Amino acid sequence: SKSAPPPRAHRARWASSPALAATMSTSSPASAPRKNAAALAEAQSDLEMFDVVLAPGDDFDIFRDGPMPTGETKPRALVHRDADWHRSVHVWLIDRATQKVALQKRSAKKDTFPNLWDISAAGHIESGHDSRDTAVRELEEELGIACLHDELSFAFCVPAEQAHLGGCNCFEDVYFLERDETVDMAPGEAEVSGVMWMDVRELRDAWRRDDGDVVPRSAQYVDAFASHLEKHYGPREAGGGGDAR
Repeated sequence: SKSAPPPRAHRARWASSPALAATMSTSSPASAPRKNAAALAEAQSDLEMFDVVLAPGDDFDIFRDGPMPTGETKPRALVHRDADWHRSVHVWLIDRATQKVALQKRSAKKDTFPNLWDISAAGHIESGHDSRDTAVRELEEELGIACLHDELSFAFCVPAEQAHLGGCNCFEDVYFLERDETVDMAPGEAEVSGVMWMDVRELRDAWRRDDGDVVPRSAQYVDAFASHLEKHYGPREAGGGGDAR
């Protein structure tokens, strides 16, 4: 019989599920072989400045459209307090051979979705900064992984209204980067408390059943994520490119 969804934010019991245990491997900052020189000293700074953008319209196309700036810039703390729309990047590490993606466990000090499993690396786009530059920087700060700008494959931009869920209202630029499970990681301890690799189908199913241990994603995000992986990173595919975002 099918077991009930695992308890919220309890890593050990979640990993004990036979189905999940067969599809993931884990590591943590404590076992990292090296220190991450790029890691931040704190989980976030309320003084970061974000560009406020307009809320998405009903006709927003996640493959072609982007956020529209209002011309207003505000500190992170006020943007989150006021549920303003702003921008972020998501970087997914994908191992084509095993069909697994890397997930990070957000530290207990994060101001949104603490202690939950999430994207390989992610972060807000600060005022005056570029999306792809931010993606490269966040990957190094959070996981100690360096990459070239053109290694990142841009997939889509999804508006996520999650302020009422404990998150924020953000346009999420989603990138993919090919790396295998043996890649050397050095998680930034202020932001990341653990890393694991998970079968993409297991992650998709966890999202669809609203598993309490993973940061929730909209149906639009989940469908686009699954479709992009199937099209560009299937075991026999040559791989896909990205745009210049």
